[in-house]
Amino acid sequence: MRAMVLEAYGSPDQLRLMERPEPVLRRDDEVRVAIEAAAINPVDWKIRSGHQRGLIWLRLPAILGFDFAGTVVEVGPKVSSCAVGDAVLGNAAVYGPGSYAEQVVVAAQNVVKRPPALDVAAAAALPLAGLTAYQCLLPWLSSRQGARVFVQAGAGGVGHLAIQIAKRFGAHVTTTASKRNHDVLKGLGADEVIDYRNEEWWTRTYDLVLESLGGPHRDRALSAVERGGRVASINSDVKVLADRYGPFGGLLATGVRLGSFIVRGRLRGIDAATVVRRIAPDPLAELALWAAEGDLTVNIDRTFPLEDLPEAHRYGETGRIRGKVIITMT
Repeated sequence: MRAMVLEAYGSPDQLRLMERPEPVLRRDDEVRVAIEAAAINPVDWKIRSGHQRGLIWLRLPAILGFDFAGTVVEVGPKVSSCAVGDAVLGNAAVYGPGSYAEQVVVAAQNVVKRPPALDVAAAAALPLAGLTAYQCLLPWLSSRQGARVFVQAGAGGVGHLAIQIAKRFGAHVTTTASKRNHDVLKGLGADEVIDYRNEEWWTRTYDLVLESLGGPHRDRALSAVERGGRVASINSDVKVLADRYGPFGGLLATGVRLGSFIVRGRLRGIDAATVVRRIAPDPLAELALWAAEGDLTVNIDRTFPLEDLPEAHRYGETGRIRGKVIITMT
């Protein structure tokens, strides 16, 4: 099979297209999937650059990538949740091999069936970003009709899905974006869109903040949420701190900073949490169904063939993505 392989930590140029042996099942509860599309996520280039080495240490060369959609081509003897020929979407394991390849082997619990009406690119875009947004908002939001929710960076992969999920549960949603994205986000359901260049979002008051930029924004989020509210942060600052202190010193500094964030939140009566996506088949199947039924729009910014993955990483690192970037295998 063809795979994009990371030979050494560093720039996108370290990703090389190679022929690799097809993966094999090693456990009775695994499945092998022929991948049709995969998505890139910010964590991918953080791992590629080496900024995550203190937390995720890979034996190189390695195949990166978490999200995928494709067709099951082999199942282990203990697998009953899917069968050969099923269209699926899912998550590759943290330590790989990942989804930047034509095939992947994962635990059966990491995949769910893809509804026939769900486009393969949209399916590939859902797992990491969709589950992150879902787990930031739910179940906290489900019992709070009319909650005031702020979603930072609403045009991003997590942000544009979080806006729609929050609206589904009756929230009043405010978000930030550049002027060019205001109409797009209002079309997805945002009640208010703030131009972050000209207005300070943290001068308002919210019940829940989904914070995605880290650094001072995490402290601003705590100041903007009322007692009994929630701040869900999805940026650990590990890249900035790894640049400053090295991969392992950066990991220690990250732990101290996030621990302080949680404690300060509790002292203010706020549920302050750093959210790391958990693989959860039931919520992922629910997200896929919403998308298939037209109740959740998955924005695809650009699509690249597998061989252009380095260019896709460069594009992602500009920070100007509207939605998701997809990699196709054909």
